[in-house]
Amino acid sequence: MLRRAHVPAHAPAPRRGIRSTRSLTIIGTAVAALTAATLVPVFADDDNGLTLYPVADTTLTQVPQDGDNSMKTTLASCPTLCDSNPRGRRDATLQFAVDKLPANATRVKATLRVYAWNDFAARIVARAVPGDLSAAANEARLAAARSLEALDEVKKGYNEFDVSRSVQGNGTYTFALSQESYNTRVYWASRENSKENLHPQLVLSYDTETKPTATPTTPATVLPPAATATTTPPASAPPTTTKAPEPTKSTTAPATRPPAATTAPAPPTGWRQVWADEFDGGTVDRSKWNLRDNEGRDIDLGCNVDDPKNTFVGGGNLTLRALRESATCSSQNRQFTQSYLDTIGKASWKYGRFEIRAKSPNKPETSQGLWPAFWLRPDDGGNGEIDVTELPGGRDWYDKSTAAIFFDYSPVKQDTRIALPGGGYPGDGFHTYTTEWDANALKWYIDGKLVWTRDRSTTPWYDKAFNKPYNLRLNFQVGGWLGNPDSGTRFPADFVVDYVRVYQR
Repeated sequence: MLRRAHVPAHAPAPRRGIRSTRSLTIIGTAVAALTAATLVPVFADDDNGLTLYPVADTTLTQVPQDGDNSMKTTLASCPTLCDSNPRGRRDATLQFAVDKLPANATRVKATLRVYAWNDFAARIVARAVPGDLSAAANEARLAAARSLEALDEVKKGYNEFDVSRSVQGNGTYTFALSQESYNTRVYWASRENSKENLHPQLVLSYDTETKPTATPTTPATVLPPAATATTTPPASAPPTTTKAPEPTKSTTAPATRPPAATTAPAPPTGWRQVWADEFDGGTVDRSKWNLRDNEGRDIDLGCNVDDPKNTFVGGGNLTLRALRESATCSSQNRQFTQSYLDTIGKASWKYGRFEIRAKSPNKPETSQGLWPAFWLRPDDGGNGEIDVTELPGGRDWYDKSTAAIFFDYSPVKQDTRIALPGGGYPGDGFHTYTTEWDANALKWYIDGKLVWTRDRSTTPWYDKAFNKPYNLRLNFQVGGWLGNPDSGTRFPADFVVDYVRVYQR
């Protein structure tokens, strides 16, 4: 779980280096075929246009611990001095295959559109990199890439860059978004984002003076599959349209979503339960949990308190409740109280299967700034973190579970936001979130379905971070990196836990 607004609390600055060719390998997909008769008019005076989606994108990084960025839902940009890391530069890089421009297209206008979730006072320069993503991995070639257009600040929503000087015909085009100011990362939606209306786009318009003769088109470039532990094939690029769609946000939970899981899946054969809290008593079991009190952290807005109003057991469930109320903690006056449990000094494990069955409080319009989570940290307090699930609220976040791992907080992490495989969303009822961890890999499951895997091929620092005992963390945070409560946020808000179980084999 990210612990600091823009400068998480990690360790020494990583050594300088560009991503290896292996980690740059991208799973590519061909751009969806265009129907010339209906989508691409070819006569003079017609409103000619194409909207294309990336065949590949990634964050080119000088931080080796970032690992494989090819299948993440976000791209990032940052200057060389990034989040206090003097060697932390990142460039959001996108590759497009243009293959449907007619031979007689003239005055081609190309606009690169990339979605950002927040406003930033950051100067971003769009640059054209000759070749594909593997060419952009060459640091010298990336540095020499031609600048096309710069924006002096990032706006929430689609940001547009005029890249017409680069795109003049069919072929492969690669663009890098390089950040020149604002020394913390700006995040952009990637082609892996589950919301198709947020995907990057290359929008082309052009004139045609005469009807073209039939000419072969340049085939779309398809890159080889990445070295990744996941086995699910990538989704096809969304269908092309003649006009770029504007981002939309759901305002209510879809009425047709299936009901939430009512029973927890059984663990696979070979696992034995070594620790659990079923919350069948009347109070928090203090032999298993520490309950933090009078703690105010600089990465959220609430006070962690040991108060029965905020943490209580009943009906077979544990409830972590966030309240809008004034409280003083760590010599600060705050406007929210919240709950934080851990097993430090009571229980920890090296490897295992860690599972929680819980219901999120988050709905699209009433949960901005609410952030429950179940995660693990090492007993030695050093590098490493495993997030079984983070369930942040707000319209952009409420319907996904976030899985993540960290090495340190400078920031070095891998994460992904995952839709529930059976449909629904984390707040529609109880769902089960599980992480299996051994010497070779970490695997995440939602309601018994495998959804994400990390291992040495995706995580160069796997052995350094995940070879020691970890303890459990269960908390409900108000405010922080993903936003603060707004006028629509509803309190009290309850994160309800059916059980926490630990297995080993």
